[in-house]
Amino acid sequence: MKIAFLILGHKNPKQLQMLLHALQHPAFHFYVHIDKKADAGPFQYLSSLFSNVSFIKKRAKIYWAAFGTIQATLNGFNEIPLDDYAYVNVISAQDFPLRPASEIYEYILKRKGTEFITCESIEDEWPVAPRVKRYHLINWRIPGRYRLGDLLTYILPERKFPVNHTIVGRANWFTLTTKAIQYSLDFLKKNPAVIRYYKYCWGADEFIFSTILYNSSFKTNIAENLVYVKWNADKNIAHPEILTIDDFDELVNSSKLFARKFDIEKEPSILKKLEAYIGVTEATAERE
Repeated sequence: MKIAFLILGHKNPKQLQMLLHALQHPAFHFYVHIDKKADAGPFQYLSSLFSNVSFIKKRAKIYWAAFGTIQATLNGFNEIPLDDYAYVNVISAQDFPLRPASEIYEYILKRKGTEFITCESIEDEWPVAPRVKRYHLINWRIPGRYRLGDLLTYILPERKFPVNHTIVGRANWFTLTTKAIQYSLDFLKKNPAVIRYYKYCWGADEFIFSTILYNSSFKTNIAENLVYVKWNADKNIAHPEILTIDDFDELVNSSKLFARKFDIEKEPSILKKLEAYIGVTEATAERE
């Protein structure tokens, strides 16, 4: 079984290097998408350092809560030779593994066929329905887009999803079989109205793939995703917290295989400690 990793990054090449070192495994290949707003040059050395690293050629500009994250993911899916892999694991360059690469591989292998993508109701478990039912012009890089979105929501009829789907979601980081990914790509090609609908949502990357698979035959194989995220206790802050050395015990005692969000410039010690915990040493890194 071979696994492709689609990694979305935009800064800190050295942190991405640490992530790639920690995940080295003969069955893993890494496809890296660098935000089109960022200079990709400083990252290019990684494809020389690692023989199993490729860069996504068609890059998208990524803005928080906008469609760019979806576009970057779709671009990655379209460039990865899906037939060569059993799974694609979508993570960010600010993720880091909580288990050795060999354990990650065995964990997924033993559960082969499972779709690791969190699907919570936007009405009950995760009450964020306004994010998809109201007009959001987050993709319009113009002043006043928030007020304009509110105005459109007020004067236009209620938005209706273009297909008969129950909308679910939670996280845009997931581990899916390539069969599920191909199904999703085919679905979106046949239903362009779904893409148009999501372009006027807030944070549509947290809904689009979950909803497609939840409303398909893949639903029976769905399990929670494999990434630990620590959300800020302040409900008004929609960004994950930067993980620190104080989070170490909770991270290693979690049931997840990965965690986010890390920042080598702000909290390098937690990354070093996790490297030691999963058995990545400087000597190992130097041999790559």
